[in-house]
Amino acid sequence: VTQYNKSITKSQAHVFVKGKRRNRNRNTPSENNSEAVNERPSTKAERSIRQAERRLKRDGINPLRKPPNSHPNAVYTCSLCDIFLDSVADAYKHIFKDRRHKKKSKERQEQELLTVISPPSSEQVSAINAALDEVVREHGMTDQDVEARQQAVSVMQDLLLSVMSGKLHMHWNFQ
Repeated sequence: VTQYNKSITKSQAHVFVKGKRRNRNRNTPSENNSEAVNERPSTKAERSIRQAERRLKRDGINPLRKPPNSHPNAVYTCSLCDIFLDSVADAYKHIFKDRRHKKKSKERQEQELLTVISPPSSEQVSAINAALDEVVREHGMTDQDVEARQQAVSVMQDLLLSVMSGKLHMHWNFQ
């Protein structure tokens, strides 16, 4: 018991330091050092969990700070599919077996790739235009071909309309 406060018991004496109440929740210097060490994985299991979480994060699965009331056992959430996952095993199962996640993940990767690719240079554009012009010249339709096709379309359209109008007329008469 300290000399400053004699009314306290021996079990309470550790709480007081020179008559002032010490904050028990405050970390002591040795506790601060142990927390810094705990941030780095100390066992193989902890390292493998950290590695798994990094892998999950790459695939769009993030740890929850606090589970939602609707799903109290949730530990992770998939940002692509908006679902909750209960464990690392569930998360891996979701990544590798869920078709919806695979499709959305592939779409995200393609979108990221498209944002990274630079636009074509003027030389590339001119080369593509020249190649297309050559293909059209060799295999494309001439103006005469286009006109012949338009005539064929109009003949077929007239024929179908004449046949269909007769059937429509008969259909309305029977009802």
